[in-house]
Amino acid sequence: MNSSKFGIVEEEHELAQRQIDEQTKLAFWLYLLYLVSFFLRLPARVPALGVISFDFLLVGLIVFLILGAKATKGARLDIASKYLLAIFVYSIVTLPLVEWPGSVLNSGMVAFIKGAIFYFFTVNLVTNTNRLKKILFVFVSCNLIRVLEPLILNMTSGYLGSVTHLGGGEFAGRLAGAPSDTLNPNGLAFVIATVIPFLHYVFSPINRKANFIYLLLVPLLIYTMVLTMSRSGVLALAIIALGIWLKSSRKTLLLVLGVLGIGVIFINLNEVQRDRYLSIVSSDARQSGTAEGRIEGWSSDFKVAMNRPLIGHGLGTSREANWNVAGKDQISHILWAEVWQEIGLIGLVLFVLYLKAMIGNFLDAGRLVKGRLSESNFLYRSIQAMQVWLLMNLLFSFASYGLKSYEWYLFGGLSVVIFKCAQAKVAAKDMNPLADKGRARRSRKFSLARKVKRWD
Repeated sequence: MNSSKFGIVEEEHELAQRQIDEQTKLAFWLYLLYLVSFFLRLPARVPALGVISFDFLLVGLIVFLILGAKATKGARLDIASKYLLAIFVYSIVTLPLVEWPGSVLNSGMVAFIKGAIFYFFTVNLVTNTNRLKKILFVFVSCNLIRVLEPLILNMTSGYLGSVTHLGGGEFAGRLAGAPSDTLNPNGLAFVIATVIPFLHYVFSPINRKANFIYLLLVPLLIYTMVLTMSRSGVLALAIIALGIWLKSSRKTLLLVLGVLGIGVIFINLNEVQRDRYLSIVSSDARQSGTAEGRIEGWSSDFKVAMNRPLIGHGLGTSREANWNVAGKDQISHILWAEVWQEIGLIGLVLFVLYLKAMIGNFLDAGRLVKGRLSESNFLYRSIQAMQVWLLMNLLFSFASYGLKSYEWYLFGGLSVVIFKCAQAKVAAKDMNPLADKGRARRSRKFSLARKVKRWD
C-alpha cells in the first residue's frame, strides 16, 4: 500500500476510534470504578454505599451510557456473544420445563446476569490497548489487595477465617479472604493463581523496579497459598508453572529453580500442611479421605444431573437439586456438573461452544502477534498471561463451580478485546512497516522512549 492510501486509511480509522473512545469515556471510567467496588466489596466496607445500592446504581448507569452511545449501536455480535446470549434466552424459554422455575427467576437469572455483565461491559468499553492496560492494572491491583489483606491480618493477629476437618473430631485453620470479603480458602487460592501469570508476563518485564517487586511478591503469594491449604490451588500453581516453563526459552534454569523451590517449601511445612498436600498423591495421608470424598462427590453430582439430563433443573438451582436428589446441601464443586445440573445437556453444549470461542480468540491472537510483535510488546505479553491463566482455570473448573461467576465472562470479553487489538496492531504494522523501524531508531537514541516502548 502506498503512503497516500495508507495515510487516508489510518486517518479514517483514527477518527472512528476517537469517536468511539469519546462516546464511551465516562462509561469506561465508571466500569473501572465498578471493578474496584466489586472486587474490594466497597459496599460491605462502607455501609453508606450499601444503603444506596452503589453497585446496582453503577451497573444501571453504565448500561444506560452504553445503550445511549451511537458508537455501540448496530454493532455486530461476535460468535462468543451469540452463544452467551443463547444461554440466556434458552434459560428463559425452558422456564416452564425446569424443576424449579421460581428459583430461576428469584436468584438464578439475577446471578447469571451479574456475571455476564462483565462480558458485555468489557466488549463494549475496552476499545483500545490503553484501556486494556488500565483494566488489567485495576484487576490485578484489586486482587493483590484481596490476597495481601488476609495475609497481613494473619501475620498481625493470627487471623485465618476458616477451618477444615482432619478426622477424629479434629480441625485445622485455613486462611480465607478478609472479613469483608466472601472468599473461602479455595477462592483465595484461585485469586492467587489468577494474578501470578499477569505479574510474571505483564508487570515484571516493565523495568527493574517492577521485576524487583515481582520477586518480592511471589514468595508472599506462595506463602499465602500454603496457609489456604488448598489442594486445587497447589495444582493450579503447578499448571501455571508448567505453562510458564513451556513458553520459556530458559527451561533448564526454571526446572532447577522449581525443584529447589519445592524442596524449600516442603521442608518448611508443618505436619498438618504436609499431610494435606501429600493427600493429593497418597492414600496413606491422614487427609486423603477428604480428597476421596471430593471424587465421590463428583460421581454424586453427575448422578444428580442425570435426574433431568436434557433440560436441567433450572439456572441457579445446583444446590437445590443436590439437596432434593442426593441429600447434599451444597452447589456442585465441578463446573461441568454444575452446568449440566442447571441447564442440561443443551445448555452444557452452548456453554462449551462459548468457551471454545473464547479459547479460539486467545489462540488466534497469539498466532497473529507471533513473529510480528516483539516479546517485550504489551499485547504479546498480555496474550501469554491470558493463555496461561486459561490453562490454569480449565484445571480449576474440575474443583470449583463457575457458571455464574465473573471470571469466565470477564476473560471471555478480554479474549474478544485482545483479538481485536492484535488485529489492529498487526494490520497497522503490515501497512506501515517503516513506522516500527523509525520508532526503534528513536528508542535507541532516547532512554525514555525505551521505557515507553515496553508498554507499546
